[in-house]
Amino acid sequence: MIPKIAITLLWCFNTLLAQPIKDSLAIQNSAKEQFQNYFYEGLKQKGIENYDKAITSFVQCADLFPNRAVVWYELGDLYFKTKSYARAENNLQKAMALDQNNFWYKEKLYHLYIDQKAYDKAIKTVKMLLYKHQDYEDDLVNLYTETSRFDEAIKQINLMDDRYGYTPQRDRTRVDIYKRTNNAKAHLDFLEDRLKSEPDNPKNFLNLIYAQSRYDLQNQAFKTAEDFLAKHPKSHAVHVGLYKFYLEARQYDKAIRSLKIVTGSNILEPQIKLKVLRDFMAFVKEHPEYQTVLLDLEPAESLDLSERSNLEWAEYYQQKNNPEKAILYFEKTAVEFPENLNAIKTLAKLYLESKHYDRAVAFTTSKLELYPTQLELYIVYGKSQIALNNGDEATELLEQGLDFIFEKSDTAEQYYSVMVDLYNATNNIEKAKAFINKIKTLQSE
Repeated sequence: MIPKIAITLLWCFNTLLAQPIKDSLAIQNSAKEQFQNYFYEGLKQKGIENYDKAITSFVQCADLFPNRAVVWYELGDLYFKTKSYARAENNLQKAMALDQNNFWYKEKLYHLYIDQKAYDKAIKTVKMLLYKHQDYEDDLVNLYTETSRFDEAIKQINLMDDRYGYTPQRDRTRVDIYKRTNNAKAHLDFLEDRLKSEPDNPKNFLNLIYAQSRYDLQNQAFKTAEDFLAKHPKSHAVHVGLYKFYLEARQYDKAIRSLKIVTGSNILEPQIKLKVLRDFMAFVKEHPEYQTVLLDLEPAESLDLSERSNLEWAEYYQQKNNPEKAILYFEKTAVEFPENLNAIKTLAKLYLESKHYDRAVAFTTSKLELYPTQLELYIVYGKSQIALNNGDEATELLEQGLDFIFEKSDTAEQYYSVMVDLYNATNNIEKAKAFINKIKTLQSE
């Protein structure tokens, strides 16, 4: 039987031993609770973009549990947001060291390097992401190109072409590299191989023709165009290449026939047709005897011309005294670019000169709401209304426009002349005489 004194001593010993364990557990629980509080406070402050306070909270988290990767990631992200790049890099690398398989940590570091244009570091990092998505492989190609590591870029493009098939973007990057490195042979070999593998794609013929022309291989380019025609006798695209060769060979009738097929096509892409049109316009400047051909051209509706092209056409037809076609292109410009005031004024005058009085009135009325100080629009409006015998209807607006004559000018004199015609048309002789006197005063000064 154990003596009572022994039992008492044993109980005291166990009690003393258990106390430190309880204290240790209490400290641990307290640390976890503090960590939770700091962590969620950090997330809250980050969410409201109070980054300094968020950083303070996550630093406190790191002091409590330095082996938790997520804390270093959050600090890295916050330093990134505040442009503290060195600290961001250091903290993200700590996160990656603790959790080597975490994709998001690596991706954040990659974006950090991209933001700093630290492309060599970005290349090293993006290679860790290639397994995730094809987009990162495209990024790698672009980074190689940006850092002039062209051989590695081409190698990566080849790998992707074998794995995923061809894409126009990678083809453009490849060709751009060949051009930047003046590697004509590789450029032509690539285009020839692409044509052999996909002869049914007209673009492959066109790309090879343009490249051969670029390198002054005109005979080869012409041969490719003839092969194109033989392979695709009904193709509109073949005439894009043939047009240029006929033109350079001074076979102008054939060139014009190909030109008309191209510009009248609703199959060819707009940018291709536009390129041919501009080329022929340049040709006409040097050979004005072919101006009538340009005047007779009827571009297909699918040809979506840019602002510059619309203006070129409009001004060209205006110079050649073809107001109807000039109106067509000025209308396109006015719709697409409503702030082009010169085009608006020119179109208004063309309506007047072409006796499209109703259109002139409607057009100038709408534009004067936007540009109430433009005297030229009042003049067109007034003349058109007088021609339509609507003098009474025009009086109020024209009298309002007088408030915007701020100085003596030819335009002011024209405006007063319209007022004379207006008041004569409405039998207001006294006011007509008053404006005649204003005109005389301007002319005498």
